[in-house]
Amino acid sequence: MKMKLISIVLIVAGILVLSYPTLAEEYHDYQQRKLVEEWQHSMEMIDNGEDDPETTPVLPAVPSGVAKEENRPEAPAAETSEAAKKKAPDFSQYANMEGILTIDKIDLMLPILHGATEKNMKTTVASIENTGKAGEVGNYAIAGHRNYTYGRNFNRLDEMNVGDKIQVDNGEAKFEYTVTEKLYVKPEDIWVLEANGQDKEITLITCHPMRNPTHRLIIKGKITE
Repeated sequence: MKMKLISIVLIVAGILVLSYPTLAEEYHDYQQRKLVEEWQHSMEMIDNGEDDPETTPVLPAVPSGVAKEENRPEAPAAETSEAAKKKAPDFSQYANMEGILTIDKIDLMLPILHGATEKNMKTTVASIENTGKAGEVGNYAIAGHRNYTYGRNFNRLDEMNVGDKIQVDNGEAKFEYTVTEKLYVKPEDIWVLEANGQDKEITLITCHPMRNPTHRLIIKGKITE
């Protein structure tokens, strides 16, 4: 009986070990989708500048010669607070999110987190600190893993070619970059992160090849006015 129980435990443990990579990917994919959906929802709330008639109080006309302060009805504090919650999006959860990266060529849409840390890059792609910002003069550098799963993160980045388009939405504006270079460099070649001081550039970085990587795949682009 004891040996049978041990066998069952070992089988279950083996199944969990084998399924862990798939479960982990599904979890991170869920996080990606959640970030994208929440970001888009908040952008829709910001874009909708019309007042909600159900939450906006209608003020009566003020007779001439009477101060507005004397005739302005005061909305109940609880109602005003509730209306404010409905109208104003909470951006506290986006403190570490810079925007959305979209590449139609490889059917990619990912949230961009700030800081290429191990934790951030397990979830999605992330910007490299002390590089540029989206839409500004400088070199906006974004790093991502070259996952084995087809289409995940920068798995298909090697399909990009000169002339392809890259879009970045930072919540305030959308910027389109045109790919100008595709390079394979050594890990120590950090010159790819440098800006020329004139162009609004973007640099996408991942490992190459996917297994036992020895180099870095670099996709560079710029905004053409």
